[in-house]
Amino acid sequence: MIEATLTLMLFLILLFGIFDFGFTLFLHQTFVHQARSAARYGSVCLAGPVTCTTEDIKNMVLYNRTTGSGKGIMGLPPEAVTVTREGTPGKRDDRIVVEIAGYSFFAITPGWAGSHTGRPIRVSIPVEN
Repeated sequence: MIEATLTLMLFLILLFGIFDFGFTLFLHQTFVHQARSAARYGSVCLAGPVTCTTEDIKNMVLYNRTTGSGKGIMGLPPEAVTVTREGTPGKRDDRIVVEIAGYSFFAITPGWAGSHTGRPIRVSIPVEN
């Protein structure tokens, strides 16, 4: 019976660790996808006849549309997203930069359980000219 208890504890820690790793990877990749999509939207929108604002691009990250309020996708807080336009508009160095930093996630694995802050995400795409 003792062997089963020790084995079950190790198995559950391994199982929770796999779950936490998978969820953390999924969360990070979801945010990377949202940042890339929003940066692409901004790079095309800022070059077209109908222009958008950095707030529209930020909303694309948070809500996958240009309007919205409250927390974004997967509980992403609006203050965690920044959108800037770097370079000279109309020149080759004109870029849209989307950064996501300070988002948190919760882990359940014993020894690692609790709230953690994710790594910053930075996406930079040139504006279409």
